[in-house]
Amino acid sequence: MENRAPRTSEAQRKAVREYEKRNDRINIIFPGGTKKRMKELGIEKPNTFIKEAVSAELDRMEKYSSGKGL
Repeated sequence: MENRAPRTSEAQRKAVREYEKRNDRINIIFPGGTKKRMKELGIEKPNTFIKEAVSAELDRMEKYSSGKGL
């Protein structure tokens, strides 16, 4: 077998590792048809929409919880 060079540079791999350290990854499975519904509502970037919706809901929950529990 040939010894091939990696397809990505070490610098690129390092940048990806640093990015992953600064961010959380959450994999979610939605019911079938969710992407279609988003598209019909004009949501062109589902990831951005989901991130903003979750962030807004967390802010709302934190505002009203004020240490009282949920």
